[in-house]
Amino acid sequence: MITPVTHLDEFRARTSRTSRRSRRLEHQESLRQGRAMHLIDIENLVGSTRPTTCEVEEVMTIYESLVPTGAMDQYVVAVNHTALLAVGIAFRGVRLLARSGPDGADRALVESAYDDRIDLRFERVIIGSGDGYFVNLADWLTDAGLHVTVVSRRGSLSRHLAAIVPDVVCLEPPALHAA
Repeated sequence: MITPVTHLDEFRARTSRTSRRSRRLEHQESLRQGRAMHLIDIENLVGSTRPTTCEVEEVMTIYESLVPTGAMDQYVVAVNHTALLAVGIAFRGVRLLARSGPDGADRALVESAYDDRIDLRFERVIIGSGDGYFVNLADWLTDAGLHVTVVSRRGSLSRHLAAIVPDVVCLEPPALHAA
């Protein structure tokens, strides 16, 4: 004989801890699927604390030719306050952070990544910097199951950062224009 299920029994079954946790994990996976976060320390990629709009555009053209991007990708770009205008002109539709001082841009990007819980919302993270400051972040993201790629100029890649991530892409800045 089949026992009828009351509305209360159905409610309890749907709201049990395991089913809520299971639904939450499924929801997190659906949020992550196919999405990438680009954390870009543009000063590091350009190789200057005062990058010009033209330098930023040239480096980002190279970056985008080397790194696969998707329609659902998001960008967070950090820079010191003195370069904010030049960088802001080069980027449209990105979250732009400004922080000055030693490792200012790095600190802004790392804090943003932790505060925004990017480990729950993205499948891949691309760190556009070779600074060792990103080692702990890369380790945390890798442990959370995200695929982490570092994009860096050849001469500014931290050995520790390169050892943590599965992929490193060398960004060669554009050659100086002939006069």
